[in-house]
Amino acid sequence: MFPFFKKKPLKLQNTIILVVCFSTFVSLIVSAILIRNFILSMNRSSVSDRISSIAKIVANDKLIQKKLQTGDPTHAIQGITNEIMIASNLDFIVVMDPKGIRYSHADPSYIGLPFSSHEDVKKVIGGQEFFSEKEGMLGFGFRYFVPIYYNQEIIGAVCVGLTNNTIDNQVKDGQKMIVFSLIIGLSVGIIGAVFLAQKMKKILFGLEPQEIAEQLSEKTIIENEVDEGILAISSDKTILLINTPAKNIFYQTEQLLDFEVGKKISDNLYDVLFKETIEHQTTVRTQSMYLNGTETISSVTPLFSNDRFLGAVATLRNRSEVMKLMEELGGTKQYINSMRAQTHEFMNKLHVISGFIDLKKYEEVTHFIQQLNQNYKKEIGQVSSLIKVPAIAGFLLGKINEAKEQSVEMLLESDSFIPKMEMDDSIHSLLQVLGNLLDNAKEAVLQKHERNGQVRIHLNYDTEAEVFIVTVCDDGVGISEEISEKIFTLGFSTKGINRGFGLNLIHSIVKRHGGFLEFSKQTNGGTIVYLELPKKEDQNDDKCPDNRR
Repeated sequence: MFPFFKKKPLKLQNTIILVVCFSTFVSLIVSAILIRNFILSMNRSSVSDRISSIAKIVANDKLIQKKLQTGDPTHAIQGITNEIMIASNLDFIVVMDPKGIRYSHADPSYIGLPFSSHEDVKKVIGGQEFFSEKEGMLGFGFRYFVPIYYNQEIIGAVCVGLTNNTIDNQVKDGQKMIVFSLIIGLSVGIIGAVFLAQKMKKILFGLEPQEIAEQLSEKTIIENEVDEGILAISSDKTILLINTPAKNIFYQTEQLLDFEVGKKISDNLYDVLFKETIEHQTTVRTQSMYLNGTETISSVTPLFSNDRFLGAVATLRNRSEVMKLMEELGGTKQYINSMRAQTHEFMNKLHVISGFIDLKKYEEVTHFIQQLNQNYKKEIGQVSSLIKVPAIAGFLLGKINEAKEQSVEMLLESDSFIPKMEMDDSIHSLLQVLGNLLDNAKEAVLQKHERNGQVRIHLNYDTEAEVFIVTVCDDGVGISEEISEKIFTLGFSTKGINRGFGLNLIHSIVKRHGGFLEFSKQTNGGTIVYLELPKKEDQNDDKCPDNRR
């Protein structure tokens, strides 16, 4: 409802930095707390050991024992304990008599006064050594009590201790090191997080996870929506990519049941489709094969990444779909060529008329137009009277004029006849077949004759069988036996590259209609092509159309 309040997701780089920094900070804080507690525990143990040791040393000091026995009128005990207290870095050493009267203290004003805890005095004079944590004159602290013996009699006691302030100050020194280590660790973690984030961003080509997900989704949709099947494998036959159209092509084939990315293709499919490309690392285009009973046209291209060979990718398409597209393109080309020839011839005639008019030779203009009219009636009138389908008649006239421009005579036999009928797909198929046959015949004639070559056309329609019957004869170079078996192969041509589609297209159209196609040689050279093209397409087009060739 309010898009400007929509929360934008964090960028990957910022997310990585935050997660790593947070994880580092938490782990360092937990470690610091554990270390601090350990230091406190160790310090308490150290304090206990230290004050107990000093207390026992004081209790066993002969001079202190003697002065305590005599009442220490010179206050020598205070001097002795002060030296020990300073040397041992203690807060207080209290020497007392059996009544708890102090003979020494960190604060001399407390000397001569009774000890603050009568219970502790009673306990230590009773002969016990013990550790105590209590509030004293200098504050809360840790104390250790030891009785003082002289001639095996208790003549007093000593209390040695440290206040909390002193202990905390000692702990603070360790804590400073912990904080310093924490700052260093956190800084290293931040630097590492930034480096990791930049490295990840570089690996992902600067894309965010959402962008990667979107592009992956778009890539999958595009791969599955294209008409061509796509199958990519690595050099060890493992599938890298297979889209839905490819799965449909391979559906229910023995070698590709449940075939998915990460699995390997069968040796048979590898040999048929990928072997040549992977072994020689070369592209193999427009090879025809049968997959799952369907004739398929494939192109296989090697895959490289930074000059490293990865495998190969094959694009697969049903041959009938490719042939249909070629038919459409081929028919369009024929129409364009025919129109171009007629336009060129018409422009030449207009130039002649324009020249006569410029020269004011009006009688010659009249004579020329009458001659054109006679030729029109002779050529166009003959074709129009024999061929009642305007599209076929116009197409033939265009081809005749196109051949005339190249000094090739193209004639329609007088016994040809196509009755009037509705324009449908069969007429379109017939025009495609005629266009390719007439182009091939014209090219064969031009290879043998520079001028005056001839192509004869015979067209008929069997109304009972509903079959177009076409015969095309030429006096060209003919077809040698060594190439006769290859002329219908897709891409095969003796005329150079980007050729070899015309006869394959004728073969495909005749096969689809369940027709018949035959090539033969003339006795005086040249070629005769005979074909029968049923008006309706055959539902079962597996039958070979040139079985009598």
